[in-house]
Amino acid sequence: MIKHLHNSITKILFFLLIILSISITAQDEPFNCDYNAYLFQRNDIYALDLASGSSYVVKEDVTEGSVNAVGYNPADGYIWGSLSTPAKTIVRIGKNFNVETFYIDELPTSSRYVGDVSSEGIYYLKGGGTSFLK
Repeated sequence: MIKHLHNSITKILFFLLIILSISITAQDEPFNCDYNAYLFQRNDIYALDLASGSSYVVKEDVTEGSVNAVGYNPADGYIWGSLSTPAKTIVRIGKNFNVETFYIDELPTSSRYVGDVSSEGIYYLKGGGTSFLK
């Protein structure tokens, strides 16, 4: 009886370990070959079908603040953007729409509304005026 219980517990722990390892690796998965375009409205993300023009919500409340100045990074396969809250923060978004934030003290606290990422993986931000950040 004890041996049977031990075998059952071992099997359950093994399956839990497999499930946890799959979910942990999926959290940081890049987009890479994705056929959707994405629209960011405040802190919600919509997938767009460019052929029909239809859209649907893929993730609501992805961050605390609004995501703006968004661009796809071909060097790492993630979407990068600027957050309104917390101030001076940029965000990296993966295929499953999990978010990783990065505080950058040199960023201005507002007016970061245009963004893109170069083929070399450099994220560019622009607010009002003629200057930009990279």
